[in-house]
Amino acid sequence: MTETKVPVLQLKNIMKAYDANVALKDAGLTVYPGEVHALMGANGAGKSTMIKIIAGVHAPNSGEIILNGEKVSFSNPKDALRKGVAVVYQELSLVPDLTVSENIAISADNVSKKGLYDWAEADRIAAAALERLGDAGRGIGLRDKVSDLRADQMQMIEIARAIGQDASIILLDEPTSSLNFEETENLFSVIRALSAQGIAVIFVSHRMNEIREICDRISILRDGLLVVDGRPMDNISDDDIVTEMLGEKLESSSYEKLPLAEVDAHPVLLKFGFDGIESEYAIHEGEIVGLAGLAGSGRSSVLRAIWGGDVRGDMHFEYMGAKFNPTRPAESLKSQMAYVGEDRAVSGLFFGLPVMETIIMGHRNLQKRFLVREHVEMEKVRDVIDNIQIKLPSEDCSPSELSGGNQQKLLFGRWVIDETRLVLLDEPTRGVDVRTKEEIYQRIRYMAREGNAGVLMVSSELNELVLLCDRVIIMRDGKGANVLSGDEITEENMMRYIAQAEGTAVDQI
Repeated sequence: MTETKVPVLQLKNIMKAYDANVALKDAGLTVYPGEVHALMGANGAGKSTMIKIIAGVHAPNSGEIILNGEKVSFSNPKDALRKGVAVVYQELSLVPDLTVSENIAISADNVSKKGLYDWAEADRIAAAALERLGDAGRGIGLRDKVSDLRADQMQMIEIARAIGQDASIILLDEPTSSLNFEETENLFSVIRALSAQGIAVIFVSHRMNEIREICDRISILRDGLLVVDGRPMDNISDDDIVTEMLGEKLESSSYEKLPLAEVDAHPVLLKFGFDGIESEYAIHEGEIVGLAGLAGSGRSSVLRAIWGGDVRGDMHFEYMGAKFNPTRPAESLKSQMAYVGEDRAVSGLFFGLPVMETIIMGHRNLQKRFLVREHVEMEKVRDVIDNIQIKLPSEDCSPSELSGGNQQKLLFGRWVIDETRLVLLDEPTRGVDVRTKEEIYQRIRYMAREGNAGVLMVSSELNELVLLCDRVIIMRDGKGANVLSGDEITEENMMRYIAQAEGTAVDQI
């Protein structure tokens, strides 16, 4: 990529307001053919608004969109796609019951003629798009049902759909949030292949190591303004990126290794297993234990099984000194457990209720016969909101009106009021910015060390496990294959043991 090329996309002096809320103020962006361009910003900085303007979801109040040197406007996302701009969101838009071929060709204008679906043309488009993905596309069959694919393969189908529409720009919104490191590397190989074909990729992520590995240049938004405009990645440090995102230098001890918990503390969870699989790893009061492994290793399944949301056969474990076999989450909730899942909509955010009631609905002590004791409890809830530092447009707002980072903090806020003995965390910092990540780290540490809760967490970010965990269990086929503790917990050791457990070469991870 050279700066002398004509930009494939330019945003100039973009302003977008929602009533009195100004989301973007004279913001811009310049992207060149074949480059991988990072777009970063704290939650609420304006990234989501810029993405929606690029995607044709929203029109700017003022400013210009220039595509391949020509001023354009998008009436809707399909119009943007026809003009060569595609967006792959965190929450994929595939139709699970349709085939790979149907999902890839679903937006094509020439596969439906006179009310008849042209299967041959759909297959041609789909096969050509998969071929352009390189090795990542070769293991996917045109007649495979999308619901049967892995998460990373589903993402490949979204990208192939964009390629099938001859997109010259593909925007990836937090594309690795649900991928492990092996799947992330597969995605990066596809991104490099797209770049080599001249397709521009806008890469939106909060993960600094990924931005550093895959991106050529970086633009940063802060409070609706573009504060870094396409700076080369080799000309900006990680500290500079964080400072530009926040408007101040981040001074924190949250990114220092947590001292080990007292191992002689009482065990909270002991001997958990299901379907004949036994894991005899105790989780003690005040201890943070991580689960690491590839997708399909059983990390998340273990958490869901303990919570009672994924009952498989004879699931059993010892909890608080007694045998426990929950069949539904309500039983675990009553037994002083908490669960924060990677899917916010599933793990406890009631999008149809106001934020205040969402917090109340998760607490045993704030309800009586399903009636909220509002005259007392609302003040407690307001204290929770202040404690976890959520900025609400109003007390009546829905969780859907909050940024992803604030939604994640809200999930944690639901467990602040009650005394919790066991906390189950599945990708707790998925899709959040550096400041919110710091706040979540502090919350996890507080629940363990001050609240004396045992914490069992899954994270695909190995550095997160290094920073927080007293022990890390390497998972394979639903059971622990290895256990690391103390100074043994390093990214290199985890990668090595995961590779051994899965029969994978270390250099392939």
